[in-house]
Amino acid sequence: MTTEPTLNWWSSPRALLRHVLTLDDTAHSVALGTAVGMFIGLTPTVGIQMALVVLLAALVRRLFTFNRIAALVAVYISNPLTVVPLYWFNYRVGTLFFPATVGRKEFSQLLEYSSLKEWWETISSLFVLVGAPLLAGSLLVATVGSLLTYPAVRILHNWFHDTTDRLAEVHAARRENRQAARNDAAGGPPRKQGQRMQQSALSDTLE
Repeated sequence: MTTEPTLNWWSSPRALLRHVLTLDDTAHSVALGTAVGMFIGLTPTVGIQMALVVLLAALVRRLFTFNRIAALVAVYISNPLTVVPLYWFNYRVGTLFFPATVGRKEFSQLLEYSSLKEWWETISSLFVLVGAPLLAGSLLVATVGSLLTYPAVRILHNWFHDTTDRLAEVHAARRENRQAARNDAAGGPPRKQGQRMQQSALSDTLE
């Protein structure tokens, strides 16, 4: 029995995307969940993003539902490797509306922490020093990112499952043909009339 590999923030984007596309849910639910996760992942909430997904799912369940697994996977867009460049980009977008207050080096230092206490101090300093431009830029980038994510994932989900279904039909037909050939070779039960007609039509075409 094979087991699926455990997903982590360092998993390849291809593995993360494949996991989302293979979820047993509707295209809408998976796409919406991914969009929700993308929105949260693009906001300056590093460290509590998964908790926010679970909390949001509980709060809106009477209004609408989304695939929580897809959302939890999508928040990996923000991880220890991407958090500095991602938040720096959001901050720079925000400086289009608010004055810049720090440079790239100072901004990177603001995001350094190694414990829960330091994380809280980091978040506090982040909002005190660069709060306005970071929030404005993050909300803009997160909104655009989530709006683009929904249709993209929905299209990919439909394509993936349509392709998988077609391949399953092809493999099933090949297995049936191999079984029919073995039955013929062993003098087993004859193939159905429809199969004989298809074979006859194919022979006529070749001639």
